[in-house]
Amino acid sequence: MEVTENLKVFLKQDLNMLVAHSARFKTDLTADKVDNLTTMDKTIVTEEIAFAENVTWCVGKAIQACSIKSKKILTGVYLFGHTNKEVMEEMGYSKSRYWELKQIAMNEFMENFAIYQKKIDIEPFIKLVK
Repeated sequence: MEVTENLKVFLKQDLNMLVAHSARFKTDLTADKVDNLTTMDKTIVTEEIAFAENVTWCVGKAIQACSIKSKKILTGVYLFGHTNKEVMEEMGYSKSRYWELKQIAMNEFMENFAIYQKKIDIEPFIKLVK
């Protein structure tokens, strides 16, 4: 089964719910922390919790696999909740260059997210679209 989801809705809204279900924080999904994520005992968790753990792991790994600039944008905006303007200024880019880089970051994330979902065979598969 496949579920199609808008990328921005997924990162801005759905991710909050998934993080809460998995008993994690968004900051746990940063590139430097994602390899240390733990999971709950699969014999006692619900399917929703196991799914949320798997998806949040995929989010973290997808960000980790992105280029340095993409990681900064995705982490700043979607994990730390900074505005695009704040991230743009912190990175020192003009508005037009920042938006180009953000589009690249979104594309990298979508590709990486699909790869990690396939690696662990998430069901239902979440197809992210712009």
